[in-house]
Amino acid sequence: MDAKLLLKLTDNDGNSFFGPGVAELFSLIDETGSVRHASEEMGLSYSKAWKMIRGIEKATGKEAVSRRQGGKGGGMAELTESGKHLLKSFRALENDVGNYLQTVKGNYLEKN
Repeated sequence: MDAKLLLKLTDNDGNSFFGPGVAELFSLIDETGSVRHASEEMGLSYSKAWKMIRGIEKATGKEAVSRRQGGKGGGMAELTESGKHLLKSFRALENDVGNYLQTVKGNYLEKN
């Protein structure tokens, strides 16, 4: 049997606000400097991407993505320090839990 790690952060009401999809969105915003380009690369609507961002900001009480509206040269977006910290912490947690599961799986297989 193969297992897959799916890590999601939820608020006190059980509503998911950060998981692999938001982490991917944040990574792409960080790479592209654009919510529009990040959402297009993921196959998300622009409005869905902003809904995800607003959900994070509501859950954490902090701005996660700073934005400058477009004009002749176009707009830009970037992760705030809070957004970068959240993404980095989530990736580290994913890695730690993944390593732990590999250890548990290895120990289980050795005993059976």
